[in-house]
Amino acid sequence: MENFTFAWLDRETYEGYPLKFSYRTDRHYRVTASQWSMSLREETFPEPVEKAFTDELFGDWLEAPVALGAFLGEELAGVIEGSVETWHNVFRISNLLIMEPYRKAGLGTALMGRMLAHAKSLDCRGAILETQSCNYPAISFYRKQGFTLSRIDLREYHNDDILRGEVRLDFFLAFSQQKEG
Repeated sequence: MENFTFAWLDRETYEGYPLKFSYRTDRHYRVTASQWSMSLREETFPEPVEKAFTDELFGDWLEAPVALGAFLGEELAGVIEGSVETWHNVFRISNLLIMEPYRKAGLGTALMGRMLAHAKSLDCRGAILETQSCNYPAISFYRKQGFTLSRIDLREYHNDDILRGEVRLDFFLAFSQQKEG
């Protein structure tokens, strides 16, 4: 990995900072559902699909967000953002973005590791994050980080999410709770 430095981002400076996500994938998870069951099946697209969307740092919907940046010199090469959700003592990873020239270099793993260490230091019981059934690269990455599927929401974005092939998937990573004794 190159000579990246990591720093917590100042909210005043980075609030509203635009994040431009994009990915290309040749596969996805098809979600099927009946009245009492759901399943996912990995499928290949006939042609690779490109997706793009935007977000911004320090959104109002987060309780007390923190963001960690990875820099190469003065350039922001990647960022991860998260916040404790106090109602269930879980740390939500809300954004993880590695800028295109720095992907596949271990930067996502480095940022995730640092953010998970921060979440553990807050005594959260685990970390949760959201992605879509069509974001195969993200799903593969999260699974490699130890996250497991914890929720499928068939209508989070639209009433026809299954037909659109963009079903919300939540992944959870439980932190081991050591008992004193």
